[in-house]
Amino acid sequence: MEFARTPEELDALVDANPDRYPSEFIEEGSLADTLMKTNSFMELTALSKMPADQEQMKQWGLTEDQWAEQVTLAWLAFMHEHGI
Repeated sequence: MEFARTPEELDALVDANPDRYPSEFIEEGSLADTLMKTNSFMELTALSKMPADQEQMKQWGLTEDQWAEQVTLAWLAFMHEHGI
């Protein structure tokens, strides 16, 4: 199974596999997966505009850039999944 590591990879996988759910391209157990399963679209949108959450960065062992990428992946996958 191929997982998206960047928003661009997610868009490419979704475009190439229109018969699959976008969430299938998010690695299960990742921060992006967790955020997508526990937040609404509005919450993900707000998160994507906020500075990196230091607690989550520490918990998940992520840099600021990696945290932002995971939030963006969750937000994008949610949008694709729900046709937003």
